[in-house]
Amino acid sequence: MAADRLDVVVSAVRPKLATVVAQTLVDEEFVLIACPALAHTIGAERLRTDPVAALAHLPVVAYNSDLPIVRRYWRSEFGRRPPNPVAMTVTDLRAVLEAVIAGAGLSVLPHYIAASALETGKVVQLHHPQAAPLNTLYLAVRRGVPGNPAVTVLRDQLQQAARSWNSL
Repeated sequence: MAADRLDVVVSAVRPKLATVVAQTLVDEEFVLIACPALAHTIGAERLRTDPVAALAHLPVVAYNSDLPIVRRYWRSEFGRRPPNPVAMTVTDLRAVLEAVIAGAGLSVLPHYIAASALETGKVVQLHHPQAAPLNTLYLAVRRGVPGNPAVTVLRDQLQQAARSWNSL
């Protein structure tokens, strides 16, 4: 983070600079999804007893070739990296969702990105963990800089709004 140039940052990584004050803003919940046609290729019993093997034939759609969200979900829920082939990477989470809807593969997305498609049945949640894997978002501001009223208002508005978000 360019702590000397930015006034407010929402970050998925907690900034650790002495010149920055960071506090938790909200937790994103992740969901593992696929289109209904791909979901029907997964054996329910195998998914329950050996989810990694049950899902291994499905390609992955991700926003980055390192699969950060998918990898985090797999490690959190299944204790290992996904063995799945990567079908495609696209640099926008909404585009990942559209590729999943089109049948390109499975993915893990923040719930708020997938919520509408889940509600309409365009995608289905493949795995239902007891507690959804989370990604914490942080609100960071420069430390010790005379208060810019616009920055203060923005920070306060984000914090107030986040209280009603619970988890995303």
